[in-house]
Amino acid sequence: MIGKTLGNRYIILEEISGGGMAVVYKARCNLLNRVVAIKVLKQDFAEDEDFVRRFRREAQAAASLSHPNIVGIYDVGEEDGLYYIVMEYVEGITLKQFIKQNAPIPPAEVVEMGIQICDALECAHRNKIIHRDIKSQNIMITSDGRIKVTDFGIARAADGATITNSDNVFGSVQYFSPEQAKSDIVDERSDLYSLGIVLYEAFTGQLPFNGQTPVAIALKQIQERPALISDTIPGFPEELEMIVQKCLAKSPGDRYQNAKILKNDLMRALTDEEVINFKHSDNIEHTMVMNNFKNNLSTSNSKPIRKKPKNIAKGLAIAVSLVVLFGVFSYLGAALARKYIDVPEVIVPNVIGWQEEDAVKELEKLNLKPNIAERVFDKAPAGQVIDQDPKGDQKVKTTHPSIDLVVSKGPKAATVPNIVGKTEAEGIALLNSYGLEPGRIIPENSPDVPEGIIIDQNPREGFTLSEGESVNFTVSIGPETINAPNLVGKTLDEAQALLKEKNIMVSSVSKKPDQAPENTVIEQNPKPNEAMELNGSISIVISSGPVQLKEISVGPILLSSESAETTVKIVVSDDLGKNRTVYLKNHTPEDSPLNVSIEGAGEMEIEVWLDDVLYFKGER
Repeated sequence: MIGKTLGNRYIILEEISGGGMAVVYKARCNLLNRVVAIKVLKQDFAEDEDFVRRFRREAQAAASLSHPNIVGIYDVGEEDGLYYIVMEYVEGITLKQFIKQNAPIPPAEVVEMGIQICDALECAHRNKIIHRDIKSQNIMITSDGRIKVTDFGIARAADGATITNSDNVFGSVQYFSPEQAKSDIVDERSDLYSLGIVLYEAFTGQLPFNGQTPVAIALKQIQERPALISDTIPGFPEELEMIVQKCLAKSPGDRYQNAKILKNDLMRALTDEEVINFKHSDNIEHTMVMNNFKNNLSTSNSKPIRKKPKNIAKGLAIAVSLVVLFGVFSYLGAALARKYIDVPEVIVPNVIGWQEEDAVKELEKLNLKPNIAERVFDKAPAGQVIDQDPKGDQKVKTTHPSIDLVVSKGPKAATVPNIVGKTEAEGIALLNSYGLEPGRIIPENSPDVPEGIIIDQNPREGFTLSEGESVNFTVSIGPETINAPNLVGKTLDEAQALLKEKNIMVSSVSKKPDQAPENTVIEQNPKPNEAMELNGSISIVISSGPVQLKEISVGPILLSSESAETTVKIVVSDDLGKNRTVYLKNHTPEDSPLNVSIEGAGEMEIEVWLDDVLYFKGER
C-alpha cells in the first residue's frame, strides 16, 4: 500500500496501526495539500456486501459531525475493491496507551478528559448517532492535551457483519453495556455506560470486568456489579465514586439519561477540593499508617494497667484550674468568632454579558474583589464578561478572596478559503478547519459543472471574517432536465415536428425491420419519460417496413433421463433483433425427443440451451 494513490488524490505514506476491521495509514491529500489518516477495510469485510453498504451509510452520517472533540471524516471511497475512509490526522496517542504509561492518573485530570468525551457524545447524540464502541482505544489525546473520539458510526455498521474477529470482539466486550451484551436495542445511555468503564479504567489503571473469553466477560457485564474504586484506591473521592457507579448501572433507566447531565456532574466534581487535591501516594501511605495503628491496638497482648489512687485535694485543684482556663478560652474564642465569622454576606450579582468596566464597578460597589482570571477568544464582543465564579445569585461573605471573571477577547479572525470546485462535504470540512461554518447552501442547475460540486461562494476567498461566522455557497445539481417525449408509434415527420417544438435536436435516425409500418418510430434514446438535458438531443430508430416471417421447427432435442426436469431455452438472432429468447419452458424426460416450432425473419442464428448449457448452435 505504501506509495499507492487512492481516489487520484490520497498518497499513502506509511502504516500507522491495524485493528480487527481495518488498517490505518498516514497519507497526503494532493488536492488540499494536507496530511490525513486513511482507514482501509480488511479484505474479509470488503467482501461482505451487506456490511459495505452499512459501512458507507454510517460513515457518511458520521461525516456530518463537526466538533473539536470528534475526529472528522472527510471522504469515503472505493478503488480496486479497497473500501476506505479519509479522516482527520491526529498527532498523539490513544487513551489506552496514556493509561498504561501514566497510571494512576490524578482524578482531576481524568475528570477533564471525561468532560471532553461528554462534549463529543452530546454532539453525536444530538445528531441521532450512537457510537456503540466507546473504549479507551477509540479515544485519542493530541499533543496539546485535547481529546478526540474516533470511529463514530463504524460500530453500527459492524453490528450485522457476517465476518467476526475474536480480537476485536474481546477488546470491545470489556466496554459493552449490558444491553449490548444481550444484543438488545441500544441508545445514547449505552455509550454513557461504556464511558463509565473508560473512567473506571482511567481512575484505577484496570478494567472492572475481565475473563478468559468474550462470553465470560459479557456475562459479568450483565450480572455483576464492579468493585468499588475505593476498594482499590483507599480514600478515593466519594463524589467521583458515585458518578462512576451511576454510569455503570445495569438498567439504562438508572444511569445518566444524557451526556449533558453527566458532564454537569463532572464539572461540579472539579470544584470539590477533595477531588482537586487528591494524591494517590499520600492517601495510600495514610491508609497504611492508620491500618498499622489499628492493627497494633487490636493485636496488643499487654495486660491492662491498674490506676493508682489519686490525692483528692490535688484532683480538686486541677479541676478548678481547668474550669478557669476553659472560661478564659471560651471568652477569647467567642471574640475571635465574632471578628472572623460574623461577617456580612452579600448576593453575588450576575455580571455575565456585562462590559468588563461595568462589571468591576458593580462588584466593588458591594465590597467584592473582582479578578480577571482569563481573557479568551469568544463569539461575544471584546470586553464582555462571558463567565464568572462564583455564579450570580450565590451568597458570599464580603471577605471572599475574589470573584473570578472570564472576559472575551472577541472572535478570532478567520480568512475565507476557496471552496469553489470542491464537493459539498469537502467544502464544509475546509470551512470548519478555518474556524468557519457553512451558511446557506443554494442548489443551482449547471450544464458545465458536475452535480455536487460547489460553483460559487459568498464571501469570496481571502475575505476576513470572525471565527464562527458563516459562508454561503452554491452547489451544482447538474444540468436542468426535462422528461423525454414519447415518440414511439409516431411517423418520422410527426416525431421531428414534436422535437422541434420542444427545442430538442435529433442526433441520429436509423432503420431496422419491424412489423410496424415503414417510417414509424419503434425505438428512441433516451426512452420515453426518461430525464434528459434541457435542449438536449434524441436518437430514434424507425421501421424499414414489415418483414416476411417464417416458421421453422427446431429438433429433435434429446433430454437427459437423469434429471427430473430440464429447462429448455431457445435464443434467436435475426432481422427482428439479436439474442431474442423465443422459447423458455421446463420439460420432463417423457417429452424427449422434443421438437419446437419458432418464428423468425431473414437469416436466423439459433442457440438451444439445456439447463444453461449450450446444446446446439446453427443457422437457418
